[in-house]
Amino acid sequence: MAVHGEGTRSELLGQLPADAAEKVTAIRLGFGSPLEGDALIRARRAVRSRYEIPDEAIVFFGAANGAAAAVDTGAVDQATATLFGRDSSRFTATLELPAGNDNAECRVWPLRNLHATAGAGTWSVGFLSKNVTAIPLDSVDKLPARDSMALAAEASRLASAVTANTSPSFQGLRFTAQDIRRFEAAPGVQALAAQLIRRVNQEANPLEEQTLVIAERDSGVTTGRYQLAYAERSFGREEEVVSSELVAAVRLGANGTPSLVIARDGDVGLAYALIERTGPRQWVTRWTSSLAKCAD
Repeated sequence: MAVHGEGTRSELLGQLPADAAEKVTAIRLGFGSPLEGDALIRARRAVRSRYEIPDEAIVFFGAANGAAAAVDTGAVDQATATLFGRDSSRFTATLELPAGNDNAECRVWPLRNLHATAGAGTWSVGFLSKNVTAIPLDSVDKLPARDSMALAAEASRLASAVTANTSPSFQGLRFTAQDIRRFEAAPGVQALAAQLIRRVNQEANPLEEQTLVIAERDSGVTTGRYQLAYAERSFGREEEVVSSELVAAVRLGANGTPSLVIARDGDVGLAYALIERTGPRQWVTRWTSSLAKCAD
């Protein structure tokens, strides 16, 4: 938060918790020289980054038959985007001209400036289509400790049931839940998505295994075990493993098809995927973006 003058800042801090001091900055009106061009872009990014206010976006275009989606070609200037947060908060913004890139070593994904037109806040994904609604994601962190531990144990059980290949080095090791989110996959159908990790901490060759699971309960069932519906796994040297992180959950199209947006991040680059629900306990990867990486 920025306020005009140290006096205003001091008065405001007197009404806020002690840990708010680093989040309130005093700015003198008319102080300093006006910025232009690349200097203005860098300064604007620095301020918004400091306060975790995303104002840029990467635009992809969907592709048929599971092909990788093309990166922004500049065909959507001034298009209206609907932005969603993990908590199903919703904002709208206008896509403007490419933001420019001040990193000469990494010019793969063109960034678009975003101009908020309705609402403001933290968002994780956006769509140009109007036929998109958010699915709220409940974090395990917000549950009572007892319920949180029970859900972590359930996620570990599901990860243990995954039959995807892994290294013998991980056999017998416990899973650690990095993130667990609950959501409603369909009316009356409770579901969860969890990201779990196992590590072999050996100094010369540290190994890591990342597992993403999606599971559901039968329609109308609100207690008991979840049933595994989808899984993907990556393992290997710690710096080479691909982590799959749940970014958002949405319903797409006129039929409101449940879909999860996944970010797959590894040493070769970053890609996004849409995992779509095709039926009870059936999820498939419907779309994958092109790979983002810095120039070799």
